[in-house]
Amino acid sequence: IIDGVVVSTGAAALAQTDAQTTRLDLGGAVVYPGFTDSHVHLLAGSFVLDRLLLLGTSSMDRILSAVESYAASAPDEPWVVGYGWMAELVEDPSGVALDAIVSDRPVLLVDNSGHAALVNTAAMVRAGIDDDTPDPDGGTIVRDQDGHATGLLLEEALGLVSGPALADYDDATLASGLARALDDFSAAGITSISEILASPGFDLTRPWIYTDMDAAGALPLRIHYFVPVFDAETGVAQAVASRGEAESDLVRFAGAKIWVDGSMGTALAWTSEPMEGTDDHFGSHYFDALELTDVVEEAEEAGLALKLHVNGDAAVGAALDAFEAVAARRGGLQQRHVLDHVVLISTADVARMVELGLPASIQPSHAIASALE
Repeated sequence: IIDGVVVSTGAAALAQTDAQTTRLDLGGAVVYPGFTDSHVHLLAGSFVLDRLLLLGTSSMDRILSAVESYAASAPDEPWVVGYGWMAELVEDPSGVALDAIVSDRPVLLVDNSGHAALVNTAAMVRAGIDDDTPDPDGGTIVRDQDGHATGLLLEEALGLVSGPALADYDDATLASGLARALDDFSAAGITSISEILASPGFDLTRPWIYTDMDAAGALPLRIHYFVPVFDAETGVAQAVASRGEAESDLVRFAGAKIWVDGSMGTALAWTSEPMEGTDDHFGSHYFDALELTDVVEEAEEAGLALKLHVNGDAAVGAALDAFEAVAARRGGLQQRHVLDHVVLISTADVARMVELGLPASIQPSHAIASALE
């Protein structure tokens, strides 16, 4: 080992005689390199995992029962926050049904994909949501047959409630479980993470939480953080303004995260063919191809790397159209952009990705879900 770097092993290491070299006899043990988690919502995850866990919950009756028990056990929590219910399996999910259990404080239950949420009436009042509130671009306030908001929010509509919810939690409370999560990652051999300081509609750009931990000597791994771009007009400028806002030896600004489309789990991924069982439902998207082109152009100009959430094949295609347009104008792409969570991708688009030098981050479950020919 020279200056902290393994330069040789085995017989070559035994032959190394440089005075600056450190030799280690591991007695037959195995050494692995540090592992990097390329995409994790650790701050958000550590927060919700310390609250009401609904993982695997697939019925409104079970959700109501779990909320009732948790609300009684956590009377001082400003919001009843839960995570993990299965939007694709719960029949007629209803946030207003929660009013019978908790009516004196807001309830926010995010599904296992992070792209849907149930909120009670108190939460909708705090967020200014009523029957006449228009759907935000890329999001849906689900309504019943009479036009009344049901308390089910999809995709970008989660952003309507995120501001009021996050305002009620200071940094210490938001990060109350972060140290334990970091220790778990470190114990598993992970030495650095790409931390997404956001989820759909939720802006968690508080990187100083990590730099403060580093200053206190409490950070066991490296943090490369990404901030969200939710708006095509101002998002890139806001992301660039975050660069250098909070950095240290172990904490670095790495780029921006964009949600191009919805989740396959909530049947809102942007697809070129109608969703199963429908004639005209092609999912949802936050940005169209022209807006994406503007975002990519601005990002390249600013030296900003992008991670793009693209589940459906239409989302992948729109992203590639944008990258190709910018590459043609600028003579190539200079930043290391990534397509995240790819589920559906055509053979032709794989070739386009190779040509552009764009890697795809694909979860194992997504890789086996489906393929287009």
